Amino acid sequence: MNDDRTTPEAQRLVAALEAADFDLPVALTVGTAAVASPSRLATEWAGFHVHTTSAPGSSPSQAYYAKVLYDDMRDVIDVATSAAASRAAAHAHVAPALVMVDVARGVLLFNALASPDWRPARVDDLARPDRLASLWELKRRLHRSGTDRTTATEPARIRDVADDLQKMRARCARDGIVLPETAGWIDTCVNLACDALAATTDPAACVPVHGDGVASNVMIDSTGQLQLIDFDRSGDADPWYDVATTLNELFQFEDEWRAGIVAWSGACSETDYARCRLYALIDDWFWTLSASWSGITSRRSLEFTKLGQWTWLRTQQAVSDARFESWLRLVRGAA
Repeated sequence: MNDDRTTPEAQRLVAALEAADFDLPVALTVGTAAVASPSRLATEWAGFHVHTTSAPGSSPSQAYYAKVLYDDMRDVIDVATSAAASRAAAHAHVAPALVMVDVARGVLLFNALASPDWRPARVDDLARPDRLASLWELKRRLHRSGTDRTTATEPARIRDVADDLQKMRARCARDGIVLPETAGWIDTCVNLACDALAATTDPAACVPVHGDGVASNVMIDSTGQLQLIDFDRSGDADPWYDVATTLNELFQFEDEWRAGIVAWSGACSETDYARCRLYALIDDWFWTLSASWSGITSRRSLEFTKLGQWTWLRTQQAVSDARFESWLRLVRGAA
């Protein structure tokens, strides 16, 4: 692939490397192409493979992967927070090491994964019981890392899903985004879910979460090894949020959800199942609002609106489920 430095993102990356006195010159090739629907793959950051070019007698070339935030995502993603979460995940040995940050230019530079056959995972890669067990172990390792914050690069940051939703609602209102006719009703149901979950979540039990269950935020190699990437929505929260968003991504049927919960905790209580369903509802509504907003405000030709229609359909199904009110009661009853 050609070393194309004409895009604004590539130019910002080169400027960040120069400002950091990085080992220049480097060769750049474009990384993972962005796809909004159905996978939400590389939609917020432009990716680049970065290789230092070695001269005779110099040190060997080094491989990195850079992420450069698209300008239309500056209002959504806090680069410094994402960088801190990425460092903490690398410290927990669940993600590649972060080696350079340029907050002003929106650039993160990571060590490349060791072998060239790593790729973003797909749903069918992770839905197998053995792969789900491996994924659960990575998530647990990340969750346990909250007990060992030994450096200033590993801060505690509360991830408030209700606050995230409110900020996205405000963006939609500010920019005149037309939402589905049922948006008011869904908002009411989602607020009930947020209130029930907040009332029964012990702040002392919150842990660092990945915060996004989409399959493409997991890397997989030819041997089935997994690594986590993309910590833009990380922070300290209920660990069940990670469980719920992962199940919502991987499985369609209730028996699959229940088996996934058993794999996580050893049993599947009705309260745990209800908790997962409510978190999944909240997450789907967040992405419905986010995709609806991006579909209007972004000039990139990605299928944001199509993604929003898909997640809206899932929110409709969840709030229309005859058990929705019983899920609320079960979760509230756990207080």
